[in-house]
Amino acid sequence: IISENDLIASSGGTVVNFANPFREKPAVAISAQNMSTGDFFELSSVTKSGFIVNFFNASGTGISRSFDYLAKGYGYQH
Repeated sequence: IISENDLIASSGGTVVNFANPFREKPAVAISAQNMSTGDFFELSSVTKSGFIVNFFNASGTGISRSFDYLAKGYGYQH
């Protein structure tokens, strides 16, 4: 299990790299902060070594938000 708190995602999206990559692709959960009605996020490119998160407002425009994540997977690569 790897987690980080209070990260800031830029309006263009943020790449999160795990310090120790997993052996297999992990499950990733996001807890967004300071969201307004209609805001949403998308996870993409989830791999053994990280993921990308983008936040959007109700109109689909990229926005900056803070978030926590938790990644749970099997083992880690040496």
